[in-house]
Amino acid sequence: MKLRTLYQTHKTTIKNLILYGFIGGLAAVVDFGVFYGMNTGLGIDKFLANLISMHVGMLVSFSLNTTLNFKKTDKLFRRFLSYYVIVLGGMGISSAILWLGSFLTSSETIVKAFSVVFVAAIQFVFNKLITFKF
Repeated sequence: MKLRTLYQTHKTTIKNLILYGFIGGLAAVVDFGVFYGMNTGLGIDKFLANLISMHVGMLVSFSLNTTLNFKKTDKLFRRFLSYYVIVLGGMGISSAILWLGSFLTSSETIVKAFSVVFVAAIQFVFNKLITFKF
């Protein structure tokens, strides 16, 4: 691979990573806000609130990453399914963290904040390598 091509590839990857981070941050804020509002404000069970909030955050993240970041609007159904499977894995991990966290602290909000960051990191790696690769 030529040096110039290698440089362009890395430059694009870094740009995608930064934008992915901003989009992920926005989606995490949406996820956390919906969770907090449903769990604390409305008294909805933490697991149901988590399930709903992660879906809302996922839809925001998928839409923005597809159109603004990776600009890959082809194979949309296949990309969405890949993204969704990765999100489902993240939901499982997030729910497990909430469950384990209930033994460590009484603050569901702190545990949820940790799970959002942890799960986002895992999902970035899988989405970069799978969903937006093909």
